[in-house]
Amino acid sequence: MTVTKNGAYVLLILAVCLWATSATISTLAMDEGVSVVELTTIAFILATIVFFPLVAIFDRKSLSIDRRDIPTFIVFSFIAGAMLNLAFFGAISETTVAIAIILNFTYPSIVTIVSLFIFKEKLSTQKLLALPLTFFGCVLVAGSPLLEGDISVGWLAVGLGLLSAIGSATYYIGGKKLEEKYSANTVVLYLFMLTTIMLVIAANPVSLVHVSFTTNAWFLIFMLAVLPGILGFLASLVALRHIEASKASIISSIEPMMAIGIAFVVLSEGVTAIQLGGATVTVIGIILLRLGKS
Repeated sequence: MTVTKNGAYVLLILAVCLWATSATISTLAMDEGVSVVELTTIAFILATIVFFPLVAIFDRKSLSIDRRDIPTFIVFSFIAGAMLNLAFFGAISETTVAIAIILNFTYPSIVTIVSLFIFKEKLSTQKLLALPLTFFGCVLVAGSPLLEGDISVGWLAVGLGLLSAIGSATYYIGGKKLEEKYSANTVVLYLFMLTTIMLVIAANPVSLVHVSFTTNAWFLIFMLAVLPGILGFLASLVALRHIEASKASIISSIEPMMAIGIAFVVLSEGVTAIQLGGATVTVIGIILLRLGKS
């Protein structure tokens, strides 16, 4: 698949917008009585069921991987699949969408530092300026309740949020590293399959067989599997072929704005002046990153 540099940025922004729906969709699903483990496990099962036949029919060569890379895929799937999603949805269940998002968005700094060593990326002036600017914007966007003293955040929420940040950093770095050898379809497919196996074992297969949800809950779980799951992962991995991992992670800082905007419309979570200011700062940082010279 041939993608231009600008096309890669569009794909990455699309992926971020799709991922931004996950917090609201998961909140609505948990309001329907679905637990964090059930939500994560069934969403991955559905994503695998939908995605595997598509790859088998239209991109059969993406089904095979080198046996020597199986341990790498297992570790990648555990951290960037199972741990990331369980931790992120767990953080949402323990606090608000906004707080869970900002805890997760400590990961760009992790990606930037690690990418210096793994991908030999240069720490240019634009990154030095854009990284703190966009991160500070995220703090303002998603951390407004903390700054105003309206919400207390427990240690469990903080721990889960930081675990999700490690998972997100692993996804960006590990996904880009795997795509040096494999297609995006291969990486996503094995991420889905291996994560599904891990989650099914953790959730207890017997209990999963006897779950009983409302029709609305099933619809929400399916939407979670397709939008931020299949479409989001594919768009981002294709984009990562053409964008540096650290740059991609900084550009993804628009996700808090999108997530809070969706939560505002659907869940009636308010938007404050501080959050609007943070959105402006984040956009400035992204423009600086995109237009500045390396």
